[in-house]
Amino acid sequence: MIGKRAAALILAGTFGLTACADSLGPEGNASQEDREEILSLLDESGFFADEFGIDGVYDGGQDPGLMLAPAEEQAEVTAPRVWGRRRGLPVRRLVTVDVDAQAGTALVSKEVFFEGKFLADITQDEQMNPTEKPLEEKLVQYATFRRVPVEAADSQGRRWRLVEISAAEWVMTVDSLRTVAITKVTVSVNGVLQLEITDPSEMLDVEGRIPTLNPEDEVTVRAWVENGLDNGNEPDTFVFLHLFHATPISRAWIRLPMERVVTDIETYYQLTWHARHTGRARIAVDVIDAQTFTTETEDDYRANIWGVPYRIVPVEEAS
Repeated sequence: MIGKRAAALILAGTFGLTACADSLGPEGNASQEDREEILSLLDESGFFADEFGIDGVYDGGQDPGLMLAPAEEQAEVTAPRVWGRRRGLPVRRLVTVDVDAQAGTALVSKEVFFEGKFLADITQDEQMNPTEKPLEEKLVQYATFRRVPVEAADSQGRRWRLVEISAAEWVMTVDSLRTVAITKVTVSVNGVLQLEITDPSEMLDVEGRIPTLNPEDEVTVRAWVENGLDNGNEPDTFVFLHLFHATPISRAWIRLPMERVVTDIETYYQLTWHARHTGRARIAVDVIDAQTFTTETEDDYRANIWGVPYRIVPVEEAS
């Protein structure tokens, strides 16, 4: 487990500026050959993309075959159906690959900065006319590789193996604007808890801890969140789930609101969905301050997103 403090130390040593390519700053001590092989394997893994969900506005009306969370009876603020993000190309993308030759391991750290727009149509008319407000946030994620013997190389002769991956976290670039936060996410499959995360930088064993699903499995995601602002909104926070393998028709990103559950001892957000197709992606828990949806152009976008990796495999491949 890297942990937030160690992660901060790693990223403190990397800097650079680029339009959309890899960092022009320090790239770590890996050889060019090792770096290219490792980054290629990460691209193929399905767990290390810079984005999640649909780019641009999205009509969050009910998708076929899926149940939306019910609106709260006492809600004073409601999230519009039409909203989304347009991050654009990264203004800075830092990818560091550090190899420990003696241990035969490599640590990859990624930090990607975006300056885009948050789009929302909060009007109550029948026209789709979203307005925009500033969006400045960054993505942080880590991965660990292990080098295997020559005889264990893959069909392309590659000897690095992805063994650990962290969740991806999108946060506000400016520290003082990080007023909403996810504190815990759990993933249960067919009623059995498979994963609990309280630190998005925690390393997850690829074979042992990443949730492995089969088509038609029932998946329940729960999220615990905090909001440090008091704008008098009810509710003060909205939580959504972005899914890629949840529609019966095709593999495509959808976004669903999570239901707020209030018990005698805690409040959390929950959504249950069914795996429909095989593949690899992330379950993205998306927390947004309700104030974001009360103004058209104010600079009040506040959010925190955790992208939790998972795989869906045919039943015969599960073990």
